[in-house]
Amino acid sequence: MPSYVIIGASRGIGYQFLKTLSRDPSNIIIGTARNVGPIQAKVTADKLTNVHIIEADLDSPSSLHAAAGQTSKITGGAADYLIVNGAYLNDHLAAFKPYDFLGKEEYFMEQLDRSMHTNVAGVLFAINAFLPLVKKSIVKKVIVISSAMGDIDTILEAGVDVSVPYSMSKAAVNILVAKYAVSFKNEGISFLSLCPGMVLTQVESYEAMTPELIAQYDFLKQLFRNIAPDFKGPMLPEESVEKQLKVINNLSIENTGAYLSHKGTKEWV
Repeated sequence: MPSYVIIGASRGIGYQFLKTLSRDPSNIIIGTARNVGPIQAKVTADKLTNVHIIEADLDSPSSLHAAAGQTSKITGGAADYLIVNGAYLNDHLAAFKPYDFLGKEEYFMEQLDRSMHTNVAGVLFAINAFLPLVKKSIVKKVIVISSAMGDIDTILEAGVDVSVPYSMSKAAVNILVAKYAVSFKNEGISFLSLCPGMVLTQVESYEAMTPELIAQYDFLKQLFRNIAPDFKGPMLPEESVEKQLKVINNLSIENTGAYLSHKGTKEWV
């Protein structure tokens, strides 16, 4: 029975991983969240009977180690797939360019510290906590959900000069994943930085989008049309996760450490 651990499963892409993977009754799925109550209620309502919810926080190494211990008891000691999804993103900074932080240096440092702590250090904490379980697996796959916002070529070609702290953290986490890939290649553990594409995660349907959210995605859509002229806008989580799982299934030790899109290429949208 394959086992999946989804770090950061309370909503959006993370919760969709739970829903999609639960369709196969042979899967054992662990989802983590800072606040277990609401997500457990959703899991129960959606009748995801092979999903287990455990409390954990990317900013808390002790909670991640405790979650790994609980996971081990559920799975029999191993974790086949570790998917680290949780991240910090401040939507209020979506339109901030580097020069916009002039006179706001303390705010920039606060946001950079928080982004790096959760999106980079938190990933390291999570991987280190669950690696003993991954090592006991036959599959041995670790996936970190990244972003095209951390890709230098995309930034230059699309003209994306916004979301500065978030983008910096995603570039950094790609480096971290590559370091892990080098460290554990000889042990047969495959690592991947995976961009999910542009995904609507704040609400559950296009119809539920607020005018502010529509404007935010329209702005990004116009930027990414510089590299993909036919780009139509964000996917829903279900479509993204289905595509991501195909990439994950194709991951092997030969391409460990890669940074790929939901298409399995460098085509980000």
